[in-house]
Amino acid sequence: MMSAMPRVKMRMTHAQKTDEIDAPKKSNLLKLLQSKGISVGSACGGMGICASCKVTVIQGASHLSPPNEIEEDLAERNNLQRNERISCQTEVLGDIEITTGYW
Repeated sequence: MMSAMPRVKMRMTHAQKTDEIDAPKKSNLLKLLQSKGISVGSACGGMGICASCKVTVIQGASHLSPPNEIEEDLAERNNLQRNERISCQTEVLGDIEITTGYW
């Protein structure tokens, strides 16, 4: 049976596992991951200053909110790739699969 909520799949390379959580539509990605006990870098506490909460989108990039001005600025200053998103500035709109360099 399909879930009514979007699913966030996390590929945790270092732990050699994949985990999945339900995401209420329009959930802030950083807050969602933290609420489920999943470690995400966040030196600025989700204020959109540090870019340490970036995630790499493996699948479903179109199921995330478009980058806002804060995220676009951080992406430019930090030379982020197209498939990298700042999780504190991103809302989940549909099923996605993500990873980080430290999972």
